[in-house]
Amino acid sequence: MGKKILILGGGSGGVAAAKKLGDILRKHKDLGLEVTLITDQPWHDFQPLYADVAFGTAVPDEVRAPIQGLEKFGVKVVVDPVKKIDAAKRTVITEKGKYNYDYLIVSLGVKYGWDAYPGLAEAGVHNYTLEGALEMAKALAAFKGGKIVILVPEKPHRCGMYPYEAATQLAETFKKIGRKVEITLVGVEPKPLAGLGPDISRVWQEKFEELGIELIQHNGLQEVDPSRNIIRAGNIEERYDLLIKVPPSRLPDPLAESDGFQWKQDPRWAPVRARTFRHPDYDDVFLVGEHSMPPAGLPAAGVPIHYAAEYVVDIIMNELDAGYPVMGYYTMMDCVGYFATSGFAAGCETYFDESTDKWKFVCYTLMRSPILRLMKEAFYKSWIASLK
Repeated sequence: MGKKILILGGGSGGVAAAKKLGDILRKHKDLGLEVTLITDQPWHDFQPLYADVAFGTAVPDEVRAPIQGLEKFGVKVVVDPVKKIDAAKRTVITEKGKYNYDYLIVSLGVKYGWDAYPGLAEAGVHNYTLEGALEMAKALAAFKGGKIVILVPEKPHRCGMYPYEAATQLAETFKKIGRKVEITLVGVEPKPLAGLGPDISRVWQEKFEELGIELIQHNGLQEVDPSRNIIRAGNIEERYDLLIKVPPSRLPDPLAESDGFQWKQDPRWAPVRARTFRHPDYDDVFLVGEHSMPPAGLPAAGVPIHYAAEYVVDIIMNELDAGYPVMGYYTMMDCVGYFATSGFAAGCETYFDESTDKWKFVCYTLMRSPILRLMKEAFYKSWIASLK
């Protein structure tokens, strides 16, 4: 009897694993694998495109596809919210039933902790959900001038480059149309994208200076006062006319409710053995969502998650068929983003640090060009098109 591989989550990590396994199913029918993806909604939303919806360059139909589109790859799809994982019994409990597995790939993203700071849930707009992106689009369309503050309450957060992309895109756009707008980014880094190294930080710092964007480092967000349009931290009190906020990341409920799936060092994340993305206690469980990237030493972003998902598929297949090659976690990751109204590409050389038992990376700028923006948009939209 073939092995059962269960994938939890219909986001980028889950779909990347499902598509690769679907390709393997097509080529290796003799293995008799049964691959099932369980998700909580009938759509696969490509969430990086939410920002394009907020800025008016994409519409909802371009950012989502029916999750059942995975069935053409030979993957069974079940729309049934996951409630809990019983790893000791190799069982996943959903709202409607139970599912057993031989291998489990978990990619459930993060939960948005808006309630972590007083006033944050009620204040401002964001584009971290499709509904939020549509509201943000309305707010930007109605904005006639004044001060826009982009607030990053804490790190790590989903898509670390996004606040800087948003700040430069807004500043350059308003500058080109002659509208007087002040852009301030209030966050936890002393310089733009400081965590990616001095070369990348320098390039973004130069763009901030060129566009007149102010960067303020707070020493711990205390509250947002939406009645007075004020952000308060231990060292600042900042006023805004329009607030764009980044959500704090928290562990998804199904993992928080499951024994052994909360990282003891920091309960916002799930534990993982960084080299293989396995659960520390269960060799048959792999964790490749945003919820496990920071404990592995990696950003909570789409590229490392995509690569991790494909890597664990290689590991599983090698255990089922010893001749199957394990390519390993990619030693080079390309990072492409929006750079004001142009495009930006960086290369990150990734290696495993035995002394810390985590992945490390060294990043540097590759190129800045409008064509990179077009390439990023084309990749995003082709990803959605592959499921339709």
